[in-house]
Amino acid sequence: MTLACTKTLLVKARKGGYALPAFNITDMQSIQTVVGICQKEKAPCLIEAGEKTIKIYGADYIAAIAKVAARNATVPVALHLDHGYEFESFIQAIREGFSSVMIDASKESFDENVKKTKEIVKIAHGCGVSVEAELGHVGQGIHDETDNRKFYTDPDKAAKFVQLTNIDALAVAIGTAHGRYKYEPKLDLQRLEEISKKVPIPLVLHGSSGTPGVEKTPPLGIAKVNIFTDIQIPIVEKAKEILDNNPLEKLKAATIWKPANEAAIPVIRNYIKILGASGKA
Repeated sequence: MTLACTKTLLVKARKGGYALPAFNITDMQSIQTVVGICQKEKAPCLIEAGEKTIKIYGADYIAAIAKVAARNATVPVALHLDHGYEFESFIQAIREGFSSVMIDASKESFDENVKKTKEIVKIAHGCGVSVEAELGHVGQGIHDETDNRKFYTDPDKAAKFVQLTNIDALAVAIGTAHGRYKYEPKLDLQRLEEISKKVPIPLVLHGSSGTPGVEKTPPLGIAKVNIFTDIQIPIVEKAKEILDNNPLEKLKAATIWKPANEAAIPVIRNYIKILGASGKA
């Protein structure tokens, strides 16, 4: 099995009223762990690598590992570039066969966001690669909620943005934030419902880790839910435990990172289940 088409998976999810958790991977071990649990849950698997990750490891290495995982899997596996900013990152991901890319120009003006997004859509679609973009801006959990709220997605602008850019999926800002929250987040489900009525394509939720109520979003159009912080926490904690409790001479990289990544299995499985992706492969 080769890498699956992200657009196909997300369109099916939106129509079916469920969402795919998109897990940010960082290396071979994390890819193997996520794909393995998706397979056990009979769920479509959507893994994604951030721009920093492909700079560290190389888009070619990440794509090669993902393709092996997809070939050996019994469920569809798609590979996504998360939060791309630099033109070269898109070219690398597209060249190496990523299923989809995200152009994040959400900090730009509406017109500039449209302009940059259209450029990537033209290139990516010409190569059969799906494109996600963001309108509004998903902030950081360390900022005040009132600051993040200023950048929530406007439903009417969202409809216009999708029409102008021809993107395949739209990331929206409705109350989530990246990283750990310093406040209790509240999703603006009414805003999401309004966006969903105006925007027919799959919607995406970023900064979903630690957010109460994410399971309520798939019936309102969310087809992809990004998860990073919630799987990193158990991985780092387990790695620290292993390092603290074993003599250095008995440790090897594999004996650290394999069990460390497996510590995130309960989190991975939980998101698959609460978002309704189990059994949808």
